[in-house]
Amino acid sequence: EENFNGYFGTVPETHEADPRDANQKRYGLSWNSSTKSAKSGYRWEEHDNRFDYIKEPNEANRMGWIVEIDPFDPLSVPEKRTALGRFKHENASMTLAADNSVVVYLGDDQANDYVYKFVSEGKYDPAASFAVNKAKNLLEDGTLYVAKFEAGAATGDLMGTGVWVPLVAATATTDGSTLGAKFGDLGAILVNTRLAADAV
Repeated sequence: EENFNGYFGTVPETHEADPRDANQKRYGLSWNSSTKSAKSGYRWEEHDNRFDYIKEPNEANRMGWIVEIDPFDPLSVPEKRTALGRFKHENASMTLAADNSVVVYLGDDQANDYVYKFVSEGKYDPAASFAVNKAKNLLEDGTLYVAKFEAGAATGDLMGTGVWVPLVAATATTDGSTLGAKFGDLGAILVNTRLAADAV
């Protein structure tokens, strides 16, 4: 769900200091430093406290996730796939790895943000029925990675390298800590996907 940040503001709309916490800032919830205004483009916060990020600080954390819809079952309930991270999802492109893990490549639709990869813990079985594979819930458990790119040996040669860094509690951060120490459990890391990616 991209551009969800535009849904949120706060009332009163003017504040002497920026009222947002680190997560709200990183996800771009409304704040204009020159006018000290915190109103959203839609101004929903004036009519429903759900969209006021001071009164309901966790509401925005419900946004920014991939939702899986089963096109073959019109009665199915859409499922929020939190293991795929929380950001302004632009795309989710799926493939199978050689070992039949499901791999999902994801892009964050924000300038200078990240590319991600999810690898499922479970395996797709090409010999099994659709129902059997669906029951495995392959997008529920796995590892989310962020791409980290390095410059090439020669400036401008466009031959840089890259590595996939797992966004898990044990992963070291650039300041010598770990993602677990900074954010807590995997759930908190995924709610703060952008901040976790910044940290590694």
